This record gives sequence, structure tokens and C-alpha cells, in this order.
Amino acid sequence: PPPPPAPPPPLRPLGLRRLSQASPGAPAMAGAVVWIHGLGDSGDGWRGAFPRLERKGVKFVHPTAPVAPVTVTGDRTTSWLDLKTWPIDTTEPEGPKGLEESVKIIHDLVAKLEEVEKVPPEKVIIGGFSQGGTLSVLSGLSYPKRLGGVVSISGWATYRESLPAKVHEANKELPMFYSYGTGDPIVHSSLTEMSSKVLQEILGDNVSVMPVRRAMHQPDGSELAGADAFICKQFNV
Repeated sequence: PPPPPAPPPPLRPLGLRRLSQASPGAPAMAGAVVWIHGLGDSGDGWRGAFPRLERKGVKFVHPTAPVAPVTVTGDRTTSWLDLKTWPIDTTEPEGPKGLEESVKIIHDLVAKLEEVEKVPPEKVIIGGFSQGGTLSVLSGLSYPKRLGGVVSISGWATYRESLPAKVHEANKELPMFYSYGTGDPIVHSSLTEMSSKVLQEILGDNVSVMPVRRAMHQPDGSELAGADAFICKQFNV
């Protein structure tokens, strides 16, 4: 018999593959999640992190950040935005270098999902961890069409005083899951708590805030379970 066909190549930059080409017997696509990694990681670092969702027909897209200089580390690595403080706290400058360019990358990716894969924006959730959670917050709130939701784990609001002005009318009631560690050694709780209050002022009951007692930067299992449940609810699976 002939060998099985090779997997389809990327359609466009940013790692977008044909989500519509499901394997035989796979469930119909329930929605798509653009999952954004943290500093120094790659899209592959989070691939397969939500197996239950994938079995339910939720498709994941894992972009990789460009390589850029990071002030706090003094070197170049995959990074969605520049960082000035370590641990990252409330003195971190708002609107860091690279942020708006990264928002455009994510917006373009969501637009390609709609144009190429025919996934409507309300069936797209933007999520991520650390820098990725940070980018998901701003990318989701500022997207010009209503999205399915946002997930942020160990992320923060890069704009705090001016964030309300950056929220697009389409996403002023955007559902959001926002979790953070109260003892996180990398992203200080003073920043994540302040960010949660800013988000609650903007979104009200549409944001679910989950503080977790952990002394590490990596997410607790309860946060991953919370993100899983949130995505299931938004996609009705």
C-alpha cells in the first residue's frame, strides 16, 4: 500500500496549519485556542498541555515569539515584549517595547483563522502563560471583533491606567479567566493583584480571578484545570 500522506505544511507564517483537515473519526472542531508561551520558550513548549480539550475537538495554535533583546536579561531570546524589572512588579513600565508589534501578530493570526480556516472570532480564545498571558489580555480586549474569551495564567496588565481606553467596543464584556500565584517569585503579586482589579473594573463579573497559593512561577494544576473548564464552558463542550 502507498505510504501515508505527509502532514500539511504551514499555510502562513506564525505556525498556522489547516485546522479543518481533521483525522478520520476526530470530533468536529469546537473552537480554536491561540496559546501564547512565555519568555525564552517556543510554541512547542506548550503543545499537548490540554489533551482533554483536544479530544473534545478544541484545536490549538502555538505561535513562537520573535527573538529580541530583553533589557533585564541583557541578551536576545524569544520574547513578546521587553522587561525592565526582575521580579516583575508594579514599577514595570507600561507599554513596553515590542508589545504593540506582538499584539499585531496575534490579531493577524486570529484574522487568518477566520479568513483561511473559517473559524469565527467568537469561536476563538486567546490564552497564554506569563508573557503569553500578558499578551493575551491586551490582544483579546483590543481585538475589533467579539472573541470567545481570554485565558491568562501568571500574566499581568501591561497598561494599567490607560487599559480602559484600549478596550474595543466588541470586547467590553469579554469572558476572561485570570489566575496568578500569590507567592510567584517572577511576577510579583503586587502587580498581578493590581492587574486583576483593573480587569474587574473593566469587565466586572465577566472576569474570573483565581489567586493560587504557590511559590513558583509555573502554574498549579488547579489553574490548568480552571483554564480547561473555562474553555469548555465558552465552547459548550
